[in-house]
Amino acid sequence: MTAGYPFPVKRLPASVLLSAASAFWGGNFIVGRAVSSSLPPLTLSFYRWLVALIVLLPLAGKEVWAKRRQIRDNAGWFALVTVTGTVLFHVFVYVGLGTTTAINATLLVATSPVIIPVVAVIVHRDRITGMQGVGIATSIVGVLIILTRADLDVLASFAFSSGDLLILAAVVAWAVYSVVLRDRRDDLSPLGFVLAITVLGIPILFVLYLIELAGQGGFDPTPGHLLTIVYVGLFASVLAYLAWNKGVDLIGAVRAGPYMSLMPVFAALLAVVFLGESLELFHMVGTVVIALGLVLSGRRPVARLPAG
Repeated sequence: MTAGYPFPVKRLPASVLLSAASAFWGGNFIVGRAVSSSLPPLTLSFYRWLVALIVLLPLAGKEVWAKRRQIRDNAGWFALVTVTGTVLFHVFVYVGLGTTTAINATLLVATSPVIIPVVAVIVHRDRITGMQGVGIATSIVGVLIILTRADLDVLASFAFSSGDLLILAAVVAWAVYSVVLRDRRDDLSPLGFVLAITVLGIPILFVLYLIELAGQGGFDPTPGHLLTIVYVGLFASVLAYLAWNKGVDLIGAVRAGPYMSLMPVFAALLAVVFLGESLELFHMVGTVVIALGLVLSGRRPVARLPAG
């Protein structure tokens, strides 16, 4: 259904929408890494969604208020998508970017297509075929190559970067968000839905922001910091979420998942140009192995187990 999405979102095919969302999120990793030492992560998360709130409130505020009973009647579901998609994913990403590179982070997020089917099994009793299982296992090998920098000594000592592990936690949160999207029982418009989870997430993020503010202090509102907040609030939040949600509407979470693998393509180019990061051999090997896993896991559709 295309009704309710602002133009041109409702006119674009899923492939374009999901690619655009990945591009916006790829840029989000770059700016998040660039300001990781000067703009605290919980502060960035809070102001990101505050900008989204300011943008969305005039556009969908009346609708959300009018349908507040629907939101209250589905409070548990809205709490789940808010915590996973609005709070945990971004908090884990921004905190993780303090101790890992933008390239590493986006390569790890690109494993979403193999995590989403696993979550779908748990949540919706979907079944993973034998080929999909091989693909998931292959992609996990690719993740280990990136986590260990293809160094067996690192693997033996389990000396993984805390940032890498936080990024993987963000991937799990995003997988849950994407899978449970199909359980919606409200009739909020796309703008109304994003506003609703923004309104619900802001108080949680505000508390986290105050805790961080008390411990680390504030930030210098330089033009660069303000532009970063505007970018992640408008492009990586409002526009990316509208595009991703519509894409999932059109083709489902499992088929949409592989588009997350485009994120490293956008992010790696930007990281090399703007952050001075370098592509290492283990990045390339890990990416190839993950890509092979994506191809294998996407060869057959997911079948539903009988209920009961």
